[in-house]
Amino acid sequence: MNLKNITLLFWFSFQFLPVGFAQKATLDTSSSSATWTGFAEVGNYRQSGSIRISAANLEIANKIIRAGRIVFDMNSLTHEDKNLEAHLKAEDFFFVDSYPIATFEFMNMVHNQVTGTLTMRGKSNVISFPVDTTFMDYQLVIQGKARIDRTKFDIKYNSKSFFQDLGNYAIKDLFDVEFHLVFNLTK
Repeated sequence: MNLKNITLLFWFSFQFLPVGFAQKATLDTSSSSATWTGFAEVGNYRQSGSIRISAANLEIANKIIRAGRIVFDMNSLTHEDKNLEAHLKAEDFFFVDSYPIATFEFMNMVHNQVTGTLTMRGKSNVISFPVDTTFMDYQLVIQGKARIDRTKFDIKYNSKSFFQDLGNYAIKDLFDVEFHLVFNLTK
């Protein structure tokens, strides 16, 4: 074998080596949290509460999320005012009797910007939002805030995009879900 063939053989042998190995990550539900905030169209009025993430799994390579799924338990949606909580769970909003879960499927992550498909109330839409990721020994912490347009999921209650003359009763189309997720990584 001449030097050219050896060089080519050496080059080809490294082309098929994995750049990094994939790790599985499973959500630590006791250390993770998610909160939601909705806003009035007029003034600084806002409502917030929590929502439980019932399951989440990620696949990570080279400290980049390559795939994953997060499942939100819509029945766990809370608010201090139980009447408002019941209304949020009803057909005007999240309709949890018919749609007890919402899911987020990761598509990609570029420069700490996550893109994926959010499915709520039987409707799926692609959303993107920034996250901060921190890798520790065998844990990954992801923090961020997703701003979601509820009308894309057929939640139109008191939306000025669909109804006029709502005055102080108008609710912004956008709501926030802020999260702190702790994942345990496989070795």
